[in-house]
Amino acid sequence: MRLRYWSKGLAFDTWAGWHASRSPLRTRKACSLSRHSSPLVSLKSHYCLDLSLSNAIFSCEENMRNLTVCALLLLIVFQSDSKTPPRVGECTLGIFTGQATTDGRPLLWKNRDILNGVQKFCYYAPTITMYDTTMSFIANAASIDTTRVYMGVNSAGFAIINGNSYNLNDQMIDGIDDGFIIKIALERCRTIFDFEHILDATSVIGRKDCWNYGAVDAFGNAALYECANYTYVKYNVADSVGEGNGLILRATFSFSGNSDYDGLPRYKRATELVRQRLLTHQGIDPRFILQTLSRDLANPIANPYPLPYNGTQNGRPEGFICVHDSSINRETSRSVMVIRGVLPGEDPRLATIYAVLGQPVLSVAYPLWVESHSVPPVLNQGTYTPMYSQVAARRAKLYTLHDDGEYLDSRYLIGKDSIGVLTYTTPLETTILNAVETYMTSWRQNIPNSSVFAAVQNMLADSIYNAYCRIPLTFPVPPLDMPIAEIELKNYPNPFNANTTIDLSQFAANEPVDIKIYDMMGREIRSFSSAGGDNSHVVWDGRDRDAKSLSSGVYFINAAASGRSATIKALLIK
Repeated sequence: MRLRYWSKGLAFDTWAGWHASRSPLRTRKACSLSRHSSPLVSLKSHYCLDLSLSNAIFSCEENMRNLTVCALLLLIVFQSDSKTPPRVGECTLGIFTGQATTDGRPLLWKNRDILNGVQKFCYYAPTITMYDTTMSFIANAASIDTTRVYMGVNSAGFAIINGNSYNLNDQMIDGIDDGFIIKIALERCRTIFDFEHILDATSVIGRKDCWNYGAVDAFGNAALYECANYTYVKYNVADSVGEGNGLILRATFSFSGNSDYDGLPRYKRATELVRQRLLTHQGIDPRFILQTLSRDLANPIANPYPLPYNGTQNGRPEGFICVHDSSINRETSRSVMVIRGVLPGEDPRLATIYAVLGQPVLSVAYPLWVESHSVPPVLNQGTYTPMYSQVAARRAKLYTLHDDGEYLDSRYLIGKDSIGVLTYTTPLETTILNAVETYMTSWRQNIPNSSVFAAVQNMLADSIYNAYCRIPLTFPVPPLDMPIAEIELKNYPNPFNANTTIDLSQFAANEPVDIKIYDMMGREIRSFSSAGGDNSHVVWDGRDRDAKSLSSGVYFINAAASGRSATIKALLIK
């Protein structure tokens, strides 16, 4: 179901009696200026007068909301005098309620596509204002301007994302920008209805551009808002009749706008991936969003999966994929946020952020919690954060057609030898996701204090960053004389930390088997001799022939006997 709200109608002299609280199914006209008046002059003088009379006008809890809206408008007016540099955004986003997720908890997802690649994640502590105390929150921001934020969640469990919309007939050259709106929302909103008060207020003076906002709260509410300069249309994500039915996806267009659907291939591809997932009776979870949706490289030319991709596109070299506008992972994709909310009645401190800094296909998700009262330094320290710098170094290897930056070399992700960045990052991220689930299971039974949240968050961040730094910048091809796999060989666990067991049951009973382990440079580092059989196996402890502990990385395990052989990859993570 969609509901339209607009700002043409009420005169300013009725502002004091305008009720700001309402049910989600009730429409209301917001205030507007005479078309002949000056917005800045009229608003400043009017709200200064209203605020001076606030004690007489606002006497009950409901009218206190009006005071908050007036205060926001007054603040917004002065903020809007500053010019914001032009930005180009092509974000893709999704809102999933418990109807669509594996555990009944809502999920918000956004791929942030922006020209400015220097991003960070920040923690914002509560601040005391003349009206109230703001809420703490974690959000994504540009490193050069952390006063505006573009996706995040606060201590009340209210979460918000947004993306540009290019078919709502934008007509303003100045006004309130999205980064300011989201920051105000995270500071002050507990519910999506609180956010609607902000939309009502900004509809008075006008929003600078047009955006799609997605929001969820800790009370089971979820909605998408298609916002033009002075109006907005609300879509209830849980609506079983309309578009919602548990999930809504968007690229850079609004269905309430004209038929110029910018980013339609991304929207269709995201819809296809989600539909395929649900048809297999699997719900949506953070791992699916992070490892499938956010990193998808399919475009109208080809679906390159499964990697490695050996095709060509538009005359470029083999393996290069066009990621300009039609793929979800674009050349301008700079960060990802997946926010898992809480069930109604569940403590909002359990809301979890999975934060990805840098190109999605190159980076790894970090778990964050507002209750930690912090963000790890690797995601926040300095203008060029440590994680940003690490991903940027690999980005130079991914985009090697220097005069044609719209094409990435998919062979750097997974090459013909089945080795690449994803060989390392996917198992690493999966290990972290599993670890988070273990912590969350415990915390839902007994929520720890903030110091525990911070300790776990920093421990996981250090583990991720240290492992990521050990990923090679280049990926040599294994030696040509390495035996080619002819039979199935398995090792478990894989990835492994301390030991991995090499299963030799594919070989005949008592058949002599030689096992050799190679590093990425093709050097033999360890060898074993054993015999095949149903229960036969060899345990490798991650050490070389001199009993020295090896560093994290990919290793090749080869087993050969009587002219038969097999080679597999093992990932050691420390």
